[in-house]
Order: sequence, then structure tokens, then C-alpha cells
Amino acid sequence: MPKAAKTTKSITLESAKPAESKRRDQRKAVLVYMQTDLIEAAKETASANDEKLWQFVERTVAKALGWKKPRDSKRWIP
Repeated sequence: MPKAAKTTKSITLESAKPAESKRRDQRKAVLVYMQTDLIEAAKETASANDEKLWQFVERTVAKALGWKKPRDSKRWIP
């Protein structure tokens, strides 16, 4: 019976490496660190509400923290 190939723990997937932020405000994607099934559920819910995924996550986190978004404003405030 042939032996199974050995794997090393030093191998890092390219997708697992944090990318340099291309945004002007230097924010990075937090969704990278979430479980994939949570991301898929969030995508489905966001598309059902005609939102982008980041908008859904931002709104949900802000509401969980008790933050408010004034009318005619793009920013959430504590």
C-alpha cells in the first residue's frame, strides 16, 4: 500500500495572506476571517434585501452595537 504524501504546516495558501488595502481609508476586508457558511448566509440575506454584502454586515454590526445613522448621513455614530 503506498504511503500518503506528507504535508508541511509551513505552506501558506495565497488566498490566506492578508492583502494590501487599496482603499483610501486603509480598511481591509473583515469577511476574510469569518466562517464560510456565515458568509454565504450573509450573501443570501443581503441579496434578498437588495443590498451589497458589506452594507448588510455594516448595518447588522452597527445595530448590534447600538449605533445610530442620522438621516441624510452616510456614517454610523455611537
